Amino acid sequence: MNASEAPVFGDADWNQYRARVAAALTDVEADMQQRGYGLNCEGLTLEVAERLQLGVATAEDFEVLEALVKALLPVAREAVRATREEQAGQYYLLLI
Repeated sequence: MNASEAPVFGDADWNQYRARVAAALTDVEADMQQRGYGLNCEGLTLEVAERLQLGVATAEDFEVLEALVKALLPVAREAVRATREEQAGQYYLLLI
């Protein structure tokens, strides 16, 4: 599915989609912080698209997903901060 075809506000599955994007963004943000890297919004958007297997083949696809990433970035950063505080800076690595 391309990002421009994803659910939008008001669709029945909007909350589920938004939650998936927020979870992916939180994972990306945690990964980048653990590695000591930083990504701009464009990089975060592409990482989220890859993790959710969303197509960003056109400028419209990218813009739609980037807008959602920008809106959810404070939520993701707060989730990472809260997790770090709760676990005293430690993250569990799940090795598969």
